[in-house]
Amino acid sequence: MRSEGRIQPITIISPVRPWWATWLKATWPFARGSRLVTRPLVKLGFINFAHWSLFDRVPASARGGGARRLPQPYILFQSNFNGHASLYIDAFSLVVRGRLWLLWAGAYGYPGARPMERFKCFIMKHQVPAQHYWTAYPEASSRMVVSALAAQRELERFARDAAALPAGEFAAAYERFLTDVQEHL
Repeated sequence: MRSEGRIQPITIISPVRPWWATWLKATWPFARGSRLVTRPLVKLGFINFAHWSLFDRVPASARGGGARRLPQPYILFQSNFNGHASLYIDAFSLVVRGRLWLLWAGAYGYPGARPMERFKCFIMKHQVPAQHYWTAYPEASSRMVVSALAAQRELERFARDAAALPAGEFAAAYERFLTDVQEHL
């Protein structure tokens, strides 16, 4: 896995049993819209992008005669994250262990999320080196971006609320605004 820069990409391709692919297709629409599933991932705070998909032919978009059918379906997992890949994998193993099982239990050779070293070996075995990836803010962590957006909203709120204040009250309101933003973001 690459280690230069703040943002790191990872791509994992793992073969799954056909019945597992059917189960994933049936459950992914629920998982995508469920805060129960997504909230722990968002709370991790270092994931910039994560995407899972299934494919059983190459090229995946070609229907009919233009595609080659594969012997089994595959899960394609792609992510960009802040920090070292080993810590990223550890966090997944600790925080979303059950969700990992729901994703990869039907993958050939999936050892479970614990012990972590076996899980890391599974990931490394199925990892494909990233040739290219894109991130909007390569030097900013996802927490920095979220904090900047929250600070922008607070500044806009302050500007609306303070527009009609007399000069003497404005200075005190501005000091409170700065203190609040620094304490809460």
